[in-house]
Amino acid sequence: MRKSILFLQTMLSVGSSSSSPSTTTTTSDKKFSSCEVHWSNMPCQTRSDAEAECYKYLYDNLMVYDEVNAGSLGFPSIYRNGARNSIVPSDENGVTRELAAVGTDGLQYGIVQPTVNLSLNTKEYPWNEHVPKEIFMEYVLNFANVNEARNNWRQLLTDVLDPLVTSLVEIDGEKDLTVEEVVMALNSFLWDAFDSENPIRFESGQTPLIFDAMSVISFGYASCTGLSILFVDALRALGIPARIAGTPAWNGDPENGNHTWLEVYTEDLGWRITESAPAAGSVNCLSDPSEYWFCNPEKFDGNTKVYAARLDKSLSGETYFPLAWDVNNHGVPGEDVSERMTNICS
Repeated sequence: MRKSILFLQTMLSVGSSSSSPSTTTTTSDKKFSSCEVHWSNMPCQTRSDAEAECYKYLYDNLMVYDEVNAGSLGFPSIYRNGARNSIVPSDENGVTRELAAVGTDGLQYGIVQPTVNLSLNTKEYPWNEHVPKEIFMEYVLNFANVNEARNNWRQLLTDVLDPLVTSLVEIDGEKDLTVEEVVMALNSFLWDAFDSENPIRFESGQTPLIFDAMSVISFGYASCTGLSILFVDALRALGIPARIAGTPAWNGDPENGNHTWLEVYTEDLGWRITESAPAAGSVNCLSDPSEYWFCNPEKFDGNTKVYAARLDKSLSGETYFPLAWDVNNHGVPGEDVSERMTNICS
């Protein structure tokens, strides 16, 4: 694995010209073929039908915090006027036509438009070929993690990470990169990408004061939750499925503290844990959980509950992601991964 890190560090050249997918292409200025968006486990779609399905998926799974702000987020009125549970609209139903008509002063344009556009653009990256459609929808397309502020982080991260993407695409042409290698390269690149002289650092006790991606970037520091959210968002900007995970109380006792890390989806390994370099102190691999300070029998004694944040309400049921900073808030869908984490770490 160290050889992989050295290989990537040697090959990454951030000064090369961009060859990554365009960040400005919109539905209104693109000619769509009959089969343009390919999925590893589902029939391919036209771009317009894929976009319409993405809008509907996001709208159907809005967290409670976002429902009242659907218009501000940029959802077309065809959803807000009663299409929530209808058949997926296609271009002929007017979805993309409405999106193309931004209106006076751009008042109909919110973060959902670049979210859908840029997410689908990542389907062109070579490391994205294996991602199943349902995983893409929930863990790449998703613009939120928990109850952090909603903002246009995807556009910023896509632009900032473009030199890394360009280099990785070039490397992949010579050597097929694994998802793990891309994740490790991002974990090395991300933290000083905004200010090389003052890299983003770990600072305890910052959640919920500083924990959305834009705040972490602006202040230059965060605790484990904010760093994990920024890392998840950056992975999603590269088309890699990711989600935050953590425990509200080690050993079931709040006095023992809490912790947040993240999970990355890979074709061969499924969900694997990782942690931001500022929080972990180094860039660790996905294949060896024992590298992480918290993955040990002392922490996972059978009493530690662990949850992963998710989006799909139909799959989460009554399970929610506990917010250690807002314990009575049950608005984030979750998945109980306690048994899997205990088996891995004990």
